[in-house]
Order: sequence, then C-alpha cells, then structure tokens
Amino acid sequence: MSNHCDHLIDYFNGQLSDEEKRSFEKHLTTCGDCREELRELQELTDDLGFSAEPIEPPSALKQQVLEAAFNKRTPNDVNEEDDNVHNFTTDQESQNSVVVPKNRKKLGWVIPSLAAALLLSLVGNGYAFSQLSTQEEVEPEETAPIESISIDSLAQQLSLQPSEENIPFEARASIVNKDQYQQLIVEANQLTQTEDTQVYQVWLLKEGDPYRAGTFTPAEDGSGMSTFDIDPEMGFDTIAITIEPDETSEVPEGEIVLLEEL
Repeated sequence: MSNHCDHLIDYFNGQLSDEEKRSFEKHLTTCGDCREELRELQELTDDLGFSAEPIEPPSALKQQVLEAAFNKRTPNDVNEEDDNVHNFTTDQESQNSVVVPKNRKKLGWVIPSLAAALLLSLVGNGYAFSQLSTQEEVEPEETAPIESISIDSLAQQLSLQPSEENIPFEARASIVNKDQYQQLIVEANQLTQTEDTQVYQVWLLKEGDPYRAGTFTPAEDGSGMSTFDIDPEMGFDTIAITIEPDETSEVPEGEIVLLEEL
C-alpha cells in the first residue's frame, strides 16, 4: 500500500488541496483497492437524506433516537470503537459530503451511525410537518359575511266586495310590512276572461285620487294575482279593481268591479 492510499478518506471528504487532489486522482488510475473502497463509501452515503433542509427536533426526542440507534450495535462494533473516530459532520460547502472515520479497514460502526443520522433527519422533518399541520388546523377559516334577513309581518288583510250584486268576482288584499316599505298582494277568483287588450287594474285611492297599483289578466280557471310595492307614508284609504281597455290607463276608465276601504 502506497502513501497515497492514506489520502482516500481526505479525498472523499474534500479535505485535500488542489495539488493533492490531482495527485490522488492520478493514483486512483493505478490502485484497484482505493477505487473499490471509494465506490463502497459512495454507495454507503448516496441514499442518505442529507439533501433535505435540516430541521431541528426537540432535544429530548433527538436524544431518544440516538440512544436507540447506538444501543443496537454488535459486541464487535463496541470493541472496535477505541480504534475509530466517532464524529462525522456535514461539509459546509456541500451538503452531500459526509466525514467518515480515517481507519479504512474498520468501517463496521459507520453503518449504524449513518442510519441514526438518517432516522434523526426523518424524525425532524416529521416533527416539523406535524407542527405545521397543527398550526393550519387551528387557524380560523374565513367565513362568508352573514346576509341580513328580512322579517315580514302582515299589516292588514281584507276582502274586496263586488260593486254590484250580479258580479261573481272574489278578491282578497293583503298588505305586508317589509323593512322599509309595504307590499300589496291581491288574489282574485271566479273572474271572467278579458277581451282583446283588456286587463284588470288595481287602484289605491287617497281622498278620491287614484294611483296605479298592479295590472293582471286572469288564468283559464278565472284566478288572478298582482303584487305592488307601496309607500306606507302615502296613507291610502281605499282599494279598487277595474276592467280597463288596456294596461296604459293612468286613471280609471272602465267600470269598478271590486272595492273596499282600507
């Protein structure tokens, strides 16, 4: 074995100067033993998870993992400890470079040590992931704003009376309180069908002045319905329904068929 063989570990750990590195690489071309041991060292460290970002787990957990790993060493490994250097560190210039013991013939204890380092790295990453998951769980979710709910109430309900005895029409009017206005709902039954452009027109009267309050035509069964928003401050006193020539009437032109005071 030449003196160059003693530089194998320093070469693997990147501790040689440029001139020493070139000299050792030249030696590798002629020394099969060094090439074989270098290949074994590379295979031993290739699968370690040192490329992941290191995360420090709690000290108590770290100690438990290390003790469990080293307690599994064989008696032969323990006897050889006095002849080996126990520390290995991460090269600051390359996260994939691992320091190994310089006694190349006694590498038996390296495997459990590297396994412990890998296990500790995985435990640290698992601990960090669990902490992140816990933080995400406790963060309150954004909730959509609650929409305001309108509560309606019935202000008044009345039945409209036919203007003549021979009129069979029936109608009921309801005034519903909303948040800032009122809604007039008119439901009618037993209506006769309108002709051509004729419509049924609802009117609200205040001291004899009429205001349009909904237009409708009856269904085939003679039923009809109309809704209209009104200002409660208007103070209407009468509701009436007429049959108009068309929906454009601004004042009653047809006869009144149903009527009732509010």
